[in-house]
Amino acid sequence: MKPVDVAVVGAGAYGLSVAAQLKAQGVSFRLFGKPMQTWLPMPRSLCLKSLGFATSIAVPEPGHDFPGWLASKGLETLEPISYADFTEYGLSVQARFVPEAESVNVTELERRGPLYDVTLDSGERVQARRVVVATGLHHLQRMPEELAALPKELASHSFGQYDYHRFAGKPVAVIGAGQSALEVAVLLHEAGAQVRLLSREPPIFYGRTPANRPLLRRLTSPLTVLGEGRKHWVLQHFPWAVHYAPEGRRVRLARDYLGPSGAWWLRDRFVGKVPVVSPARLLSAKEVGGQAVVRLHLAGEGERTETFAHLVCGSGFQHDVRRLPFLGPALRAGLALVAGQAPRLNRHFESSWDGLYFVGPLSAYSFGPLFRFVCGAAYTAPLVARHLAGRQGPLSFRRQRPAAAGAASVSA
Repeated sequence: MKPVDVAVVGAGAYGLSVAAQLKAQGVSFRLFGKPMQTWLPMPRSLCLKSLGFATSIAVPEPGHDFPGWLASKGLETLEPISYADFTEYGLSVQARFVPEAESVNVTELERRGPLYDVTLDSGERVQARRVVVATGLHHLQRMPEELAALPKELASHSFGQYDYHRFAGKPVAVIGAGQSALEVAVLLHEAGAQVRLLSREPPIFYGRTPANRPLLRRLTSPLTVLGEGRKHWVLQHFPWAVHYAPEGRRVRLARDYLGPSGAWWLRDRFVGKVPVVSPARLLSAKEVGGQAVVRLHLAGEGERTETFAHLVCGSGFQHDVRRLPFLGPALRAGLALVAGQAPRLNRHFESSWDGLYFVGPLSAYSFGPLFRFVCGAAYTAPLVARHLAGRQGPLSFRRQRPAAAGAASVSA
């Protein structure tokens, strides 16, 4: 069995970007994963939080950016833009640039000598010289520890679920105040559920980005892929700089930058329709009679107990590479980590295992908050593809770089 040069795991925005760039570089690859899998279930009634020009898939040919695609369809090009439109755009890019994408999932990835063994859910086993993991947010959902005692029937994460009609007429709590929590609360309300939002801080909604901004504002607060602001501008135009920052500061930046908030277009569907309990801190939860009994601490009021048919957590994601179920035990054990969770990556997005790369959210602790979002693919994909193109050639055994030298965790 002849090994492939590169196996790309994941066919979302980052995976498609890397695959398209590899093809342009003449690198042999196979791309595994259902194209745009994360985005396909998202309803048309919800929209991207990001701006249109910040959500393009990084293909090597001009004329295939997201705003251009939207304009060709007569659609809004800045904001708000439906998730469904981005999904359709992504599938059109895949059909144009990476028609050979394979809608199979990787069930195991392990290192065997100088090669990687990739096992697919079809039963096929593939050998690859190098591997790029681009699985996005799959498997990274963060659930509050206070809900650990609850079964999945009573507590779930907001990621990947959008049909809440089964909760019509039932009391449901949404935990969190970020975009996903607010979206879920709106969907639950519109599905007829008796929904309440529980959050540490009251939800906030940012304003609409002006289409025409005065020159002074454009100079003092430039519009970037992360929004308006000079710090955003630095992160967009010098994405490599964060990689060389002290580790503790870099991890804090990746975790805390752009905190929880909602998009302006969601405000009218939320305010006055979804009751908010805040500031509220979740203390514990238990199952009683098939329902979730939640103990809360409310500022100025003390403790309160409430009962819900279900809890939905918009509690974000944890950049923990150990959560990827397809990573083999030896591969997982040999990875050097940042903050005890994320893979430690060099400037080419390569991990402590030679030839194993991580792109997208799992690279944020090494490169900063830009890479939590689709916009980070514009920097990542060409860089990784060029590096892989330069490593083509006869197989040679490269020892794994020692994990111990950089595996210490960082408190942040």
